[in-house]
Amino acid sequence: SGEAQRIRQRRGRIFALPEEPEVARVWLPKYNSPGLAMARAFGDFCLKEYGLISMPEVSCHRVTEKDEFIVLATDGVWDVLSNTEVVSIISRATSRASAARFLVESANRAWRTRYPTSKIDDCAVVCLFLNTHEADQPSSSAANNL
Repeated sequence: SGEAQRIRQRRGRIFALPEEPEVARVWLPKYNSPGLAMARAFGDFCLKEYGLISMPEVSCHRVTEKDEFIVLATDGVWDVLSNTEVVSIISRATSRASAARFLVESANRAWRTRYPTSKIDDCAVVCLFLNTHEADQPSSSAANNL
């Protein structure tokens, strides 16, 4: 991928640990650290010289009357749940206030099922509901299980 090529061109290394073969990580050229599981991040200055960038991937979507909510979530959620699964989970939440927590709990269960030998990545979620006719507040939740 373009991410891997950029990192290797800057002398960074990419490999997975034997105990987590499904998680490719970025490593310093001569040290087995820090083992960051992403190629884009804010604040990881030690890997910046080796191809880690803070430029986010951006996509645009025109909001219409059909759109009910926006979900902002960390990679720990998106690594184990598809867009369709996230929409289904949020739609099944018993209330707007509990929607983000319900999604975090669902992502944690998916991690344990899909990657039983891996640590659960951090899962943080903000749900912004667009239909202002309902009086609930936006929902947010986080779980750090590193």
